[in-house]
Amino acid sequence: MLAFGLALTGASLSAQDIHFSQFFNTPLASGPGLIGAFDGDYRFNGIFRQQWRAVTIPYRTFAFGGDAADAAGVKGLGLGAWLFDDKAGDSRLDQTHLSLGASWTRRFGPGDEHAFTGGVQFGSTALSLDPSGLTFDNQYNGYYYDPDLGSGEQFARSSSAHLDVHAGFTYRYLMDERTRLQFGFGIFNLTTPEIRFLNGPSTSLDRRASGHVILNFPVAERLDLSPMLQFMTQGEFQEFDIGSNLRYIMLDRYGIRRAVLVGAHYRAADAGYLYAGLEHDDWTFGVSYDINTSDLVPASRNRGAIELTAIRILRKRPAIPVHFKACPAQI
Repeated sequence: MLAFGLALTGASLSAQDIHFSQFFNTPLASGPGLIGAFDGDYRFNGIFRQQWRAVTIPYRTFAFGGDAADAAGVKGLGLGAWLFDDKAGDSRLDQTHLSLGASWTRRFGPGDEHAFTGGVQFGSTALSLDPSGLTFDNQYNGYYYDPDLGSGEQFARSSSAHLDVHAGFTYRYLMDERTRLQFGFGIFNLTTPEIRFLNGPSTSLDRRASGHVILNFPVAERLDLSPMLQFMTQGEFQEFDIGSNLRYIMLDRYGIRRAVLVGAHYRAADAGYLYAGLEHDDWTFGVSYDINTSDLVPASRNRGAIELTAIRILRKRPAIPVHFKACPAQI
């Protein structure tokens, strides 16, 4: 039965969490250990990703996150919310997730240059599909496809929902403004919730483990290098990303910051991707493009995904000193 095949497909798709190429620009997607782990008061993050346009109906993901550091005036307390919606393929398999999280940051060292953050997230995920976009053998009348013919399939259960619990931690070391290290680890789907789709049996959502390392250091007066890597595993699936960004500083003084970034990254056995970014005061913008290198190349023709990110940080800015010359007294 084709419905049984779709059930297997749905289970396979729902058994994998979404991912982003710009993991360095999607903090709340990387784990609850990054809630409140930033220099500022409030942080907002928007993401758009589209992939496989050259192969099928594009997969599209919209995401938005917001978090606060030292929330409600409590030093070390972080609070955050994370929302995404992902639509995939002809069946328009839709995955919508909302989670709320909290973290606690402990700073230590002579100048508080070390910081350790531990956090947890609680959320809910809803899954659904739209069978109107699918075609079936029974709709072939012997000469051509006829959408008015019945599919012969029964979609008794085309949606489901489950609760999620995630946990993680992050360690950060800030040697100076341009030299820093970040290491993070997160575990997702701690309760391995059961998912049931169509008429198929229930399927447990595998736990996902994710770890990343990001290093930033100067290589010239106005140039910083930022090598990084990320590794994720979920059930039988694994993902390894490695790459580096180069940051050219145009202006950085009195809280005013201007910089451009370029980078090259590789996701093992899947794609290479190029990155370009812009820092403008408390805004960070990024765009990346995946170049597919997997076995799907004959269909994709190396076309992968485009991803857009934006981060806005709100902070209390230090007062900018005013420089002036005293005018001579006029008689």
